[in-house]
Amino acid sequence: MLKIGIVAEYNPFHNGHLYQIRKVREIFGKDVFIAVVISGDFVQRGEISFLDKWEKAQVNLEYGVNLVTELPLYYSIQNAEIFSKMATRILDYFGMDIQVFGAEEENIEVLQKVLDLQKKQDYKDKLMEYMKKGNSYSTSQRLALKEYGLDGIVKSNNILALEYMREIEKSNLKIKPFIVKREISEYNEEKVEKEREEFASASFLRNELEKILEEFCGDKNLKSKKLILEKLEKIQKFVPKKSFEIILENLEFKIKNGINFQKLKEEIFKIVKYKILTEKKEKIMEIYDINYEIYARIYRGAAISKNYREFLENTKSRNLSNRRVERIILNILLNIKAEMMDFEINYVRILGFDKKGQKYLKKIRENNNFEDIEGKNSFKKKNIFVNWKDIEKFGSFSENNGNMENSENSENIEKKENIKNFKIQENFFEKIKIEKNGFLLKELFLGKREKLNPIVYKKNFF
Repeated sequence: MLKIGIVAEYNPFHNGHLYQIRKVREIFGKDVFIAVVISGDFVQRGEISFLDKWEKAQVNLEYGVNLVTELPLYYSIQNAEIFSKMATRILDYFGMDIQVFGAEEENIEVLQKVLDLQKKQDYKDKLMEYMKKGNSYSTSQRLALKEYGLDGIVKSNNILALEYMREIEKSNLKIKPFIVKREISEYNEEKVEKEREEFASASFLRNELEKILEEFCGDKNLKSKKLILEKLEKIQKFVPKKSFEIILENLEFKIKNGINFQKLKEEIFKIVKYKILTEKKEKIMEIYDINYEIYARIYRGAAISKNYREFLENTKSRNLSNRRVERIILNILLNIKAEMMDFEINYVRILGFDKKGQKYLKKIRENNNFEDIEGKNSFKKKNIFVNWKDIEKFGSFSENNGNMENSENSENIEKKENIKNFKIQENFFEKIKIEKNGFLLKELFLGKREKLNPIVYKKNFF
């Protein structure tokens, strides 16, 4: 059985995503096994996800995915390089044969050519030259590639594709890359032609949904439901039926509870502003992706800004985009420290599966019972969990076994391997704290408590 892996945010799941899944079965056969890695309640743009992880998992299983896993929170909100690297590693960790991804460029050899080119000093020199002239990294990349006739490559999905391929090559992973060409829509498009029949990007769909939230937010009795449905007609043709039902349910919940994303960002800004202005500089400097220059900009921005929009405007620069600032804000809010970002896969959390997925999980977890785990070698095993409480238990177990003072190997503390194991275990415990911080913020801002068990899907299409 061929095993196919996909990485996505599905925020929301639209016809382009369904096209990709159907194309996979068309190309590789109906009997393939499909596993996806999704970002959960916080996404790579540095925002709270419009749909939560369970809504995304539910629609995935509805349309033929066999297994849904979560990219851990502390990796899902970082830059494209980290997001891609860790998601691809999880697919490889799961034993997937092929990673399928959408890209604007359908010829994988062209992307490989870019990867090879980016290793050369000549390219690096050109890139640096353009950056010294005041261009952003993205613009410099496009200008440098233009000199080799490859300037059309710098597009959102191509960039992600390059990062997936780079990680497979760099880490010598067994998984193989495969492109299903992205149809029509651009990843971050904000407008769609009226005659577009079927495809629109997730960015366009979110923008439309956020407009509805802003207009009707606080209508507790949904007196405007008819008008809301009329507004939703603009996006209905771009999403499958089940996805539309989940979107509508999500939208109704947010409208009733007075939740919209601009308000959420303002609430987040208040908390983070307080933290930036009251914490010691040394504490903020411990946060991932913050250096002295960035600290100076965000401190000044927090001090002089009355709201989130002002803050973004006051902190951005040629080398510091709004998106990066938003990711840093979440790192501060969640207390994601640089020292814990070791890029290890300490555990994989399952969000949902069907019968086929259940059988595959049983197969790979047969010799991985919690009771059999030994602290010394715990991170060499496939730590795949279907219940969050087991991850917490395992994290506590690792913390205890990572205590060097009480370790049986304390006499050999100087050995590099022992120190490495200790640090990995220590970071594992910290990562679990970050995930729980995310659960708390979700409950605080959205009024939704975290579920502990995965979705078990009974229906099988293939």
